Amino acid sequence: MILGIDLGGTRIKAGVLTEEGKLRDSFIVPTQADEGAEKVLKNLSEIIERAKEKQSIKAIGLAVASPLDPETGVLYNPPNLPFGTFNIKEYLEASCKLPVVIENDANAFVLGEWWKGAGRGSKVLLGITLGTGIGGGLIVDGDIWHGAHGIGGEFGHITIQKDGPLCNCGRRGCFEAMASSKFLAETYQRLCMTQETLTPKEIYEKAIKGDTRAIEAFNILARNIAVGLSSLCNALDPDTVLIGGGLANAGMLLLEQVRMHFDPLLLPGIRGKVKLTLAQLKDTAAVFGVAYKAIKAMGR
Repeated sequence: MILGIDLGGTRIKAGVLTEEGKLRDSFIVPTQADEGAEKVLKNLSEIIERAKEKQSIKAIGLAVASPLDPETGVLYNPPNLPFGTFNIKEYLEASCKLPVVIENDANAFVLGEWWKGAGRGSKVLLGITLGTGIGGGLIVDGDIWHGAHGIGGEFGHITIQKDGPLCNCGRRGCFEAMASSKFLAETYQRLCMTQETLTPKEIYEKAIKGDTRAIEAFNILARNIAVGLSSLCNALDPDTVLIGGGLANAGMLLLEQVRMHFDPLLLPGIRGKVKLTLAQLKDTAAVFGVAYKAIKAMGR
């Protein structure tokens, strides 16, 4: 059995899987990041011990919402976790006496979808997560593409409008600044000429009831998503592109509008050949992804 863990700023999700990818048990506990690093590590260790009590665990895969080095396991100042620079792989291997593999949560999400979700059978799979920010990953022949410096897949920071809104990274017009949940809320606010801020779910509910400004806000969002995705596809030539994250809960309302703008922006050589779809595994994708990575590491 393999234990896959997704360590996020709000929740720790974990699953015990067989090497064939069958989920045998699952756990969810609050991260409690506001109580400091020791509390987070205690919660993480308790999940591992609970899993070990029930099953014979051979290895652990850990997905973390953080910039990191996947080889050494060093986290670099995760934005929503109280760690600074910290070698979490070294810590866990010493405390739980099991081999541990580490991966960025967005990369793990795409790998999980490649293994058991919407990306099965893809040779080159490009995936993005749409929410507060934009994460992403690229899977080539079953392996995560990390790039030369370990930050491959930071698709949220390609520029899609040079004089666009300010991004959290300090630059303007990033994909993330033009296609996040914040952008959707601000676009709807602007169209309605109001100071009221609605959540993406509330805007979605208005859209499916026929609110024309909510529909237009989703159309503007979808057009920006299509611009970002088509730029990536023209450079990387994937056979499948999948969309996950909180905004993907809008389902076909979002996907159909993205499709409408997406295909005409592709180069002629790939136009009509790229499958665009929604993620299937939702909250468990990263758990499946790091479990698969741990299985591969054991095989090596």
